[in-house]
Amino acid sequence: MSSNPIFLFPTELEAATLRRLQPDWNIVVCGVGMAATAATLSRLYRAGCFDDVRCVVLCGIAGGYDSRVAVGEVVEVISERCAELPQRFQREYHQEPYTTLRGVTSNTVHSCMAGVTDAEIENMEGAALFAMAEEFGFRAVEIRGISNRVGEEFNLWRVEEALQALARVLITI
Repeated sequence: MSSNPIFLFPTELEAATLRRLQPDWNIVVCGVGMAATAATLSRLYRAGCFDDVRCVVLCGIAGGYDSRVAVGEVVEVISERCAELPQRFQREYHQEPYTTLRGVTSNTVHSCMAGVTDAEIENMEGAALFAMAEEFGFRAVEIRGISNRVGEEFNLWRVEEALQALARVLITI
């Protein structure tokens, strides 16, 4: 088993800092959303990438619902669910913590869903990662830099600050 994980990012903007700091790391841009993430993981699986790599670390920015998570903070998602499904179809995925970062609960969404649950953050890819990890048997880790409060105008987001903090944390894991 390789000790080098695949670092999966939704966008090149999110991957750029780590790619610059660690050019030899296995960094893959999966695209935004659950469908793109699942398709990328399926492609990697079919290509045999999980024969040597047993851990996929999904990284990127996320929005915090309220003051429980600070903008600029880096957290590990340990519980994830698709918030927009009707309650009877929702499934919550759980992962054992991989780091000493604060563990949080997240909603995977397609659009702003502020206030619908007791989750601390939201993102657009996490539930797909956890579902695919269960299916293909790899270790899933999700690390997010908090760039904004859910529902804030984009011009208020602190994307660069969150990505810098995220990169610093990833290098130490």
